[in-house]
Amino acid sequence: MAVEAPYIIAIIGVVLAFFIGFAVLMTNTQQALGYANSIRTYNPPIINGTFYCPGGTIINPYINASGLYQCGPCLIYIYPNATVHTSCPR
Repeated sequence: MAVEAPYIIAIIGVVLAFFIGFAVLMTNTQQALGYANSIRTYNPPIINGTFYCPGGTIINPYINASGLYQCGPCLIYIYPNATVHTSCPR
């Protein structure tokens, strides 16, 4: 009995360390998935045809020149005829 006791205690320690490590891994994974889902569901707010982007950037097809603009994770392309196409990650 005296010889097996350190081995049993070591096995219990390894099993506990495994479960604690697994819990930490799952917590970090859930946090990363939450960040990815928040980026994936983002659409810039549009009020009267004006895009209000993070950082205070305002994109309006009648004020901005035609071209490609970044609005958070989305890309906004303004055509020369003032039409707008928005491409956001899905």
